[in-house]
Amino acid sequence: MSYNLIPKEQQRFIMPKFVWKAITITGIAALLISCKTSEPAEPTKDYLFPYLENQQVGFLDTTLDKKIDPQFKFVDNKTWPYTFSEGLAAVNFMGTIGYIDRQGNIAIEPKFDHAQNFKNGTALVRNNGQYGFIDRDGEYIIEPKFQNAGIFNNDLAPVQTQKKGNWGYVDRDGNFQIQPQFEMATPFTEGLARVQTLEHKEWGYINPSGEMVIPAKYQRAKSFSEGLAPVQLGYKQWGYINKNGAVIIDSKFLKAEPFSEGKAVIAMPVDNQNLEQKKYGYINRQGEIIIEPTYEKAFSFQEGRAKIKINGKFGFINKRGQLIADPIYDNAWDFKGGFAMVKLGGKYGYINKNGVFALEPIS
Repeated sequence: MSYNLIPKEQQRFIMPKFVWKAITITGIAALLISCKTSEPAEPTKDYLFPYLENQQVGFLDTTLDKKIDPQFKFVDNKTWPYTFSEGLAAVNFMGTIGYIDRQGNIAIEPKFDHAQNFKNGTALVRNNGQYGFIDRDGEYIIEPKFQNAGIFNNDLAPVQTQKKGNWGYVDRDGNFQIQPQFEMATPFTEGLARVQTLEHKEWGYINPSGEMVIPAKYQRAKSFSEGLAPVQLGYKQWGYINKNGAVIIDSKFLKAEPFSEGKAVIAMPVDNQNLEQKKYGYINRQGEIIIEPTYEKAFSFQEGRAKIKINGKFGFINKRGQLIADPIYDNAWDFKGGFAMVKLGGKYGYINKNGVFALEPIS
C-alpha cells in the first residue's frame, strides 16, 4: 500500500488506517516543511513495535508489517508502551501481567501486579504488593518480600524491607551485601549508586562495596551517565561532578538532567526578573549551551532526536536544535529503532526521524 501523507492542518482528523510501508526519503524531502531537515536513515536492531487496534495491543516488525496480532489488553499507564527486552515483553492480561515471547506466545504466565523489563537475565516484579525478582523461566530467584525495590546492576539491587524502613542492597540470592542504612537508595549506574543519608538527608555515591566514595553533601543529586552526574550545589543551582567528586561544570542551572549522546537537558531563568520561571535547553560536556533554552520542557536525546514540549504539546528536534516534528502531539515517546510513538487525539501512531508518519494514529 502506498504511503498516505496528511497535511499538518488535517492531522487532528486522521481516519483510522494502517500504513504498512514507509515512503522513500526522496519522497519525504519534497514534502517536508522548509524549516525541517532530512537525514539518512540509520541501521536499526531487530525491534518489535507495539501498536493499537480496537483497543487491543499487537506488535509490528522493523518494516512496520504485522508480527503479532492485536490480542493484549491496552492499559494507559507506566507499563505502556509495551517493550521487548532480552526477547520477552511484559503485557497486561485482563488485569494481571505476564510475559510473551517474540512470536506472541505466553512465556511466563500472568500472575503479577507489576512487572518490569528483563535486564541481565532478571526482572523486578510485584505480587500482592510485595517486590521480588524472577528469571527468564518465570521462577523466583528472590521471593516477593520487599516493600520497594530497584533493578539489579553490578549484581546488587536496592531494596526496602518495610514501609518507611531503611534501604540497603541485596545480591542475587537475596542476601544483604550492603546493610539497610539509607533513607533512599537507587540502582548502580556506571559503577556508582546514589544514596541519601538518614541523618542529614543529603545525597552521596557509594561503590559496590558500600563505601561512600563521593561524600554525602548534596541536597539533590542524580545518577551518573557518560561519566558525569548532575548535583545541586551552591544557591540551589545545578552543576555536574565526575566520578572523583570534582566539579566539572559549575552550578549555574535551575535544573539539570544526566547526559545522553553527549548532551544534557538544563533549565535557565526566562529573565532576571523572575528566576523561578524557566525554559529548557541543552548543553555539551563543557557546559556550553548548544541549544538555547526555549522549551517548556525538554528530554534526553535518543538516536539523534529529542522530545520537546511547547504550549502543552510534544514535538521533536534534531541534534542541531532544528524542529523535525512540530509540537502537535498530546504525548510522545523516545525514538527506538528509527521510529517514535506519538499520541494524537487519543490515537497512537509512529513517526520516522524526519517527522513523517510511518504509521498513522489509530486506536
